[in-house]
Amino acid sequence: MAKNKNNIPIQRFPQFTQGKGWDYVNANELFAPIVNKNHNSDLPVLAITQDQGAVPREMIDYNVIVSEKSIAGYKVVEIGDFIISLRSFQGGIEYSNFEGLCSPAYIVLRKKNDTICNDFYRHYFKSWPFIQDLNRNLEGIRDGKMVSYQQFSEILIPYPPFAEQQKIADCLSSIDSYTLCIDEKVEQLKTHKKSLLQKLFPQGGKTIPEYRFPEFEKDGSWEEKELGELILEIAEFTSRRNNVPLYSLTIEDGVSPKTDRYERNFLVKKEGDNFKVVHPDDFVSNPMNLRFGAIGYNKESFKVCVSGYYDVFRFKDKGTSSFWINYMKSNWALDMYDRIAIGSLYEKRRVHFSNLLRMKLLVPKYSERLKISEYLSSMEEVIGFYSEKASLLEQHKKGLMQQLFPKA
Repeated sequence: MAKNKNNIPIQRFPQFTQGKGWDYVNANELFAPIVNKNHNSDLPVLAITQDQGAVPREMIDYNVIVSEKSIAGYKVVEIGDFIISLRSFQGGIEYSNFEGLCSPAYIVLRKKNDTICNDFYRHYFKSWPFIQDLNRNLEGIRDGKMVSYQQFSEILIPYPPFAEQQKIADCLSSIDSYTLCIDEKVEQLKTHKKSLLQKLFPQGGKTIPEYRFPEFEKDGSWEEKELGELILEIAEFTSRRNNVPLYSLTIEDGVSPKTDRYERNFLVKKEGDNFKVVHPDDFVSNPMNLRFGAIGYNKESFKVCVSGYYDVFRFKDKGTSSFWINYMKSNWALDMYDRIAIGSLYEKRRVHFSNLLRMKLLVPKYSERLKISEYLSSMEEVIGFYSEKASLLEQHKKGLMQQLFPKA
């Protein structure tokens, strides 16, 4: 039975402003569990993900070997079905845009009638009000446990008129579509840059890059130099007590404030120890992870501090950070780090800073380094612009959802 909680959204489309507050019903009045194992195991096996919903495993490189006997017992998922996943704190209800099979451990949900707009509930099940309701209902249940259909059924969810459901769904889905276009553009730009880097730096034992700016075509081979000739080693120490922000080094983001939980806890426990200061454009390397590209530089306009475990250095020539960071993270450099690393275990091999200083590089003259750096910086700015735009759209959608869905 519908329960009118007289909930009215903060923002409402004009054609619905004169309507009553939304009705709320128990979730089982709108969605029923479906168990359909009538298949020939010829449908793709779906992975139930938090960010993409239910998608074929091959789309996300989800490599899990499952026997044909096991797949025979899998459930059929149709386009538009929902699946109760294992992570309630992030929403717990995932949507499928694909027909496929899922493990019998999952609960497949399907709408009961045509007055229910799947897209409306696809967005609502990821909204903060619903996540709060779900976790409130699951008090004491740890992340990683299955949410039962009974627990899902006890939650009151909104049931506005179908036309209003559709209007909200269209609005939010249009933001998703626009964000996806921007994300695809970012990936295309990153792919283009990655391909271009193979042309701008010498490869395969050559001393001249395949692509070169016209003004440098007659300059001949790049000169071989040791890294130690090109940098200054920095050993300025500090303590967190002087309010210098604490950053970390990640393979994906370089020198970043996004410190992972393990490292943050580790550094806080050792707060009395020394940390190294990293000025703008200083480089930081992790001697244990160089083989995987754990090197970055401080892109901020202010100094930060990192663990004293890291090596911090600065290139002598100014304005060429983009040249050096791309060079030092190239496949050529990764192979070089592996050759100069010490240690028998692959995952624990270490590149001592003294060995890093002796690493031989092929480098052009300063004016060419500067030109390449400026060109790469401009590409990175464009990529950053579109990445930020996608991030702002996601934030806008989250804020809009808080306005379009009444608070529980």
